[in-house]
Amino acid sequence: MINYRKHRRKIERIIGRKLEKNEVIHHKDHNSLNNDLSNLEIMTKKEHNIIHFKGKDALYKLRRKEKKQ
Repeated sequence: MINYRKHRRKIERIIGRKLEKNEVIHHKDHNSLNNDLSNLEIMTKKEHNIIHFKGKDALYKLRRKEKKQ
């Protein structure tokens, strides 16, 4: 729980606002102890679930589809 708060606070300081309720911080290397800024990415809960349950390729396809609309 401590690391969870640490990476959220770090991102919130950088972006200058609190994260929205539907926003989460994804650890790109899937190591929740690695809170280096280069390893953190803000995304929606939907995007985060896609990465963990369907893979990164599914997320990129979703983002391309949403841009076209």
